Amino acid sequence: MSFKFRSLATSFALVGMLAFSAACSSDDSAVEGGTTTPPGKDKQFQLAFASGSGSESAIYMQGVDDVTKGTISFSNSGYQLPSSRTARIFVSDDGKYVYSLNYTVGDISKLEHLGGQNYKSVAQIDSSPILGVRTGRFTKVTEDLGSIHYIKATAKYSDQEGKQGYLGHSMVASIALLDLDKWAFTNSEQKIEVKIPEELAKQGYYISRIDSPVLSGDKLYYGASASLLDLTTGKRKPVDKAFTLVVDKNDLTKTSVLTTDHVEGTTNGYRTPTLHKDEQGAVLQMVNGNDKTYVTKLVNGAYDKSFIFDLGAALGGKKVSSNGWFYVGNGIGYMPYQKLDEEGFEMGVDPQGNPTKTNLWGLARIDLNNKTAVDLNVPNGKLWLTQYQTSIVRDGKFYIALSEVSGEGNIYIFDVASNAPEGVKGAKITSGKDQYYIGVY
Repeated sequence: MSFKFRSLATSFALVGMLAFSAACSSDDSAVEGGTTTPPGKDKQFQLAFASGSGSESAIYMQGVDDVTKGTISFSNSGYQLPSSRTARIFVSDDGKYVYSLNYTVGDISKLEHLGGQNYKSVAQIDSSPILGVRTGRFTKVTEDLGSIHYIKATAKYSDQEGKQGYLGHSMVASIALLDLDKWAFTNSEQKIEVKIPEELAKQGYYISRIDSPVLSGDKLYYGASASLLDLTTGKRKPVDKAFTLVVDKNDLTKTSVLTTDHVEGTTNGYRTPTLHKDEQGAVLQMVNGNDKTYVTKLVNGAYDKSFIFDLGAALGGKKVSSNGWFYVGNGIGYMPYQKLDEEGFEMGVDPQGNPTKTNLWGLARIDLNNKTAVDLNVPNGKLWLTQYQTSIVRDGKFYIALSEVSGEGNIYIFDVASNAPEGVKGAKITSGKDQYYIGVY
């Protein structure tokens, strides 16, 4: 999924970013009554914040002691991460380390959180020489392992001009595995040949993007964006299947592609994770179609076609779309979703200067065991969660930062054991023009 709009406030935001960055201080407290606490037993909550909704975003982080009350602001505060576009951010479970990919540059940074907005650069590694591109995507797979990954698909034809005799797409992946403790690549391959079943390849199916891997056993499962070439027109048409790339962690050249037709859509997501491993080692995978969003299951290296969860159906027959979700255990998850049935709102302008619209977002608590969903009571305003990255569970509570772009909101807190639509409205969060929150860690 790509987003090619410019914010109405882009020109103002770019100027504001410079002033905003210059004003940031590592000594200012950003929470009313807050103190800085080193990570560990009493680890702070860390929040991520973006300035600029277009292709260029400045990204800031800070830690706070309490997200249940008070006001959290990034005005004149926050630590700025290296970011040519929106940084991809992950945090160690103990809150001590932050891992951040500078997308389109290829650098991955490791920072130590010292409390509040105090961060110390520990190490940096450039993935581009080992991956062969600067546009790889990064995921913290486990506490010790990171993956940076990329795939390119090229149509092949029998004639020299490349117009006749379609032979399928050549798909070549690059994957590098990063030891997050030793901060070194432990395994990498630049030219991994990826093949889908020959019959599907001849029909025009191919994989053009991979992301959001999880590790189950010794296999890495990557979500995939699949495309289908209309052989009569040469244009793409909707895909009627779902795909997953499976890679042997110990030998990255050993790959397979799983496919199913009991759900259809993309499985790679955007910034929010789409794949999770459950307590039995099965892979739970979000599949996003044209106006339907599913969760399906992969067991022992194959799609379990007997299992399907349909978010829109569970919400009473709604048309929905999503970029990812958060699994909290025991079959329970939280899924931000777009409301395709409802009128959208103006978000910015396209390259020609015409106003563009985007859909409103909601949040659902999903129960995969009972195939039910609860539409949670969150702000019914101009929520935009396209670039939202991470939420956490701590002490049985799910935390998510919800605010309008250029507006105010709150940290919302939900008891994961409760299916009540009401949560607890925690700390107030504020933002300036064309600014928004992208994660709680």
